[in-house]
Amino acid sequence: MIELPDRDMTDAEGEEWYECIMCGTSYKHAELHFDSGSVAPTVGETFTGATSSDTGVVVSTALYSGSYTGGNAEGTVTLSTLTGVSKDSTTLVETVYQDDETITGSTGGADMMTVKGTPQINKYGRFYSESDIVKFRGKQYCSTHFRFRWGHKLIDEIPFTINEEFRGSEW
Repeated sequence: MIELPDRDMTDAEGEEWYECIMCGTSYKHAELHFDSGSVAPTVGETFTGATSSDTGVVVSTALYSGSYTGGNAEGTVTLSTLTGVSKDSTTLVETVYQDDETITGSTGGADMMTVKGTPQINKYGRFYSESDIVKFRGKQYCSTHFRFRWGHKLIDEIPFTINEEFRGSEW
């Protein structure tokens, strides 16, 4: 996977960047791989790293092997609303938490699991420059979605009139 840096939301000419209503809102998620899980995470729970103090809110979970009661659960947790994000200056990859860091959950308590690897942040959604956005009926569309959503409907709304002086004449 190729990681691209965040776009600067202003360019040299001061152009602004917008989201398309059909492309979706721009957001970030991190997929935390864990082992030594002893308590099942719950959706909406806030995770805090014991070493880094990074935080994230649980969106979804998946158990791959082991059990929470046995203290050997392994799986993934998808997190949103991330704080403490760090960016590598060479690769420009954003990460959260640290390898082998223990996680404290707002409902699960201290040491509920151990981070396995460093969770990389995935970015979703897309921004478009002001010149590629169409504002129509109170919403913003990228030019592609505007043509897809409204192109054929606008043809029906535009009144077609024939100029009387050209009626019956040759072009």
